[in-house]
Amino acid sequence: MMKITLLAFVFFAFWAALYAALRSRAGEGAGRLSAYILWLKASLDNMFYNLSERFIYRALFACVISAGAVGFILPDTYTHLNKKFILSEALELNRQGDYSAVTEQAEKLRDLNAPLAHNELGYAYLCQGSTEIAEQEFKSAVSLLPYYSKAYSNLVVVYSKQGRFDKASFAETRASETAKYPISEDALYGATESGFKGMLIRLLCAVIMLAAGYRIPRLTVQILQSRRMKKYDSQIAGGLTMMSNSLRAGLSLQQCLAVVCTDAQPPLSQEFRLVQNEINLGSSLEEALRHLGERMPTKDTKIFVNSVLILRETGGNLTEIFDTIANTVHERKRVQQKIKTMTAEGETQAIILTILPFVLAIILNKLMPATFSLMYKTPIGWLLIIAMLLMDAVGLLWMYKMVRMKI
Repeated sequence: MMKITLLAFVFFAFWAALYAALRSRAGEGAGRLSAYILWLKASLDNMFYNLSERFIYRALFACVISAGAVGFILPDTYTHLNKKFILSEALELNRQGDYSAVTEQAEKLRDLNAPLAHNELGYAYLCQGSTEIAEQEFKSAVSLLPYYSKAYSNLVVVYSKQGRFDKASFAETRASETAKYPISEDALYGATESGFKGMLIRLLCAVIMLAAGYRIPRLTVQILQSRRMKKYDSQIAGGLTMMSNSLRAGLSLQQCLAVVCTDAQPPLSQEFRLVQNEINLGSSLEEALRHLGERMPTKDTKIFVNSVLILRETGGNLTEIFDTIANTVHERKRVQQKIKTMTAEGETQAIILTILPFVLAIILNKLMPATFSLMYKTPIGWLLIIAMLLMDAVGLLWMYKMVRMKI
């Protein structure tokens, strides 16, 4: 209990220190954190997500704290799952009568320091006739869990075989008395025994996850920007056609912008409404269009903005220019779709080659479970899995880069 209390104290002290550091940096109004929050707010404002700096700060802090907490408890979770896997394997081997396989893992089971591990190991030794070693294992089990009735029942068998009937009678009494107490799974697996074990690893994982949590908002905003940019890029040709038709109907350029704001879908309508609002607030059309090109730096937007700016100075037919730009955009998208169709076979092969290692792993696990289980129950196996995932991801990106062409 003392270990758990001290562990909780260290945990909350760590996060309190982190919170104080973030508060001090945010209160100064300068530094990387403040610049980061300002960048997040500006990026979200450009995408019409009106969030306050205070809300963004709190969301960032919650993300960092959540990621750090996950990193802090992750090593213990892995240890518990690994322990559960080893003990489940020992239980299954004892059920199958393969007691020698259990005793071969004696050191590994003892290192788990779990009542169930000592009980199963003692049972395996008992079934092989090693009553002295079995007695020590059962005693270790009841020392870790004093109300472990099954271990007392096994001691009764051991003492009876040794002819120590007085001890067998006492162990039988203890077994009947402790059978009244329910035993939780955590108590059997000894989940609370490793209070301070691996504290350095837990803190290291917490720091790594803190850094990841700090970067997650930036990555999320960048993904939202990319998706919005692609949606805008798919709408620009329709917007230019709409403006061209409006110009043919006798409307001015600013009135054409108003038509797009009314009839188009976001984000195209949102961006053109910003242009119209800037003009209404006193900015020139040229300046408002330049701002549009800065916010949405796509090829089609640059062509549109430059064409309007040039024609405003030199004169020309905007209707024909908009038609030409729209036709060019439609033609480029048609060519891109054709290339995508032609490269679909290569992309499919890339996906199949990426999935193949996972399919092979499932097959090998079914055919040779005892051998392949080393891949996910040993540290070296976990490292190999991580290396495989990294190489698989690099190979997928490489193949996609080879089959994709830019127009």
